[in-house]
Amino acid sequence: MSNTKQTPLPFTIDVATNIESGDWPSLMADLNATSHNVVSKVLDVYARKIAIEKLAEATGPVVEVSLVFTNDDNIRRLNRDYRQKDNPTNVLSFPDTELSASTLREAALTDEPLILGDIVFALETVSQEALTQNKKLDNHVIHLLVHGLLHLVGYDHIEQDEADIMEELEICILREFDIDNPYISPDNNRGIS
Repeated sequence: MSNTKQTPLPFTIDVATNIESGDWPSLMADLNATSHNVVSKVLDVYARKIAIEKLAEATGPVVEVSLVFTNDDNIRRLNRDYRQKDNPTNVLSFPDTELSASTLREAALTDEPLILGDIVFALETVSQEALTQNKKLDNHVIHLLVHGLLHLVGYDHIEQDEADIMEELEICILREFDIDNPYISPDNNRGIS
């Protein structure tokens, strides 16, 4: 990770990690620490991108992100219930509150956390993708976490121009973790489905 000195974020980050599939910790060492580092980096990049500066309030608000590490059966149910797609997928994002200067100010004034949203990962699908795409599992999970966080802050890839913007930002953030462009692989498979 880059050692570039940066000003502190104008908020505190609380990452709630729920491991529903017991195999996750054995497959990915330091899951909690890695997740917190990635969340911090993405939110730092986003805060600088939209020019969120230090708030006048004495203490910055708490921004909460929930991460759920589950299995294909559970994510298939979520995918069916929320997206009407009855199959497992690698990651799902459920945005809650917009991250902006005004929502941060409101959270600080009310002393309530700003709930950014939830990101859910499916162990079997993510593991199989990493294997098929010849990627390290840790790097693939980090990429999917970056991807999911960008969804939480409002990025999408429905239209090609949106996808191009989102992918470029993902690639830029992943460089901070010494991870190569995930959208280019030896067999030219795309990284996110």
